[in-house]
Amino acid sequence: MRVEELSGDDATVYRAVAEAETATGAPHLQDVARRAGLDLDRTRAAVHRLLHTEPKILHEVPDTDPPDLGPVYELAPRT
Repeated sequence: MRVEELSGDDATVYRAVAEAETATGAPHLQDVARRAGLDLDRTRAAVHRLLHTEPKILHEVPDTDPPDLGPVYELAPRT
């Protein structure tokens, strides 16, 4: 799937991650949900779909900073 083909929650979440990365760095799930204006369940489902696309659209990265709020998400490099 290509970024240009995204729609609905997937497109909204992708844009939220891109905006957050530019503004403050890789966001946590809660930050993506807040920026996207979606609840956590819808955001989690969209993130899951984006993590499992071919080619990769989104990457999950462990957050090593305390406190442990879970992984952060980054856009995959576009080819």
